[in-house]
Amino acid sequence: MNTGFVGIGSMGGMLVRALLRSGALAPQEIWLANRSPAKIDAIAADFPGIHIAGAKQIAASCDLILLCVSAADASGVLAQMDGELDSDQLLVTTAAAIPLSSLEDRVPCRVAKLIPSITQEIGAGIALVMYGSRLSPQDRNLLDNLLRHISKPVEISESVARPAIGLTSGGPALLAYLLQSMADEAVRSNAELSPELARELVQETAGATMRLINEANMSPEEIMRRVAVHGGMTALALEILSQHVPQAWRKVFQATSERETKTRESLAL
Repeated sequence: MNTGFVGIGSMGGMLVRALLRSGALAPQEIWLANRSPAKIDAIAADFPGIHIAGAKQIAASCDLILLCVSAADASGVLAQMDGELDSDQLLVTTAAAIPLSSLEDRVPCRVAKLIPSITQEIGAGIALVMYGSRLSPQDRNLLDNLLRHISKPVEISESVARPAIGLTSGGPALLAYLLQSMADEAVRSNAELSPELARELVQETAGATMRLINEANMSPEEIMRRVAVHGGMTALALEILSQHVPQAWRKVFQATSERETKTRESLAL
């Protein structure tokens, strides 16, 4: 199956490398197009046999096309593909703000939306998938089988996409910020604690906590109950966090939802 990737930025490049490393796709099956030749050359050097092409050639040559460009750039790229796309192809966008209905109105292909996560670098984590109205069961199986090599694919509706994306694709950055800020504030509270030691402590603890959840089947509620003894320091810490963290998350999800709505309203394919 010829598979084309248009846009080899952070997520597009990650997807290509992850699928190649996992053996889900062979280099000879992959076609790459990107504005910056250097990014394609770097992948081609690691995986000889990859086809280097333009967006128009990919549209004419590939059965599955992953459009890994921003919503703002999608219109220009699709214009390059005009006249080459047909109803036998599957076009997958990674741009969350592009409505599937708008994409279906713009192209003759079957369409879907994929929101990957940086965790696919290690073949793990959630890949969110949304399907257009023209997809067949075979199309769904194809995407599902491909993505299972590098992720746990989860189908969602577009109506819940924004908070789901915050929890998955954006989640690693948000969790990393929380861990880093926790370590930073611990250092500020005691000048004798080094940043290096604080980071080591919080990273090892975070990893071990996830093992408790995944391997010992402990729920977050159970972990908090067992650690936060009544009247203890951890219970006090949780009480303080409960007064501020939920409000911060509420602002995060509200603000990102509002921005995506504005982006979608200004979008023209």
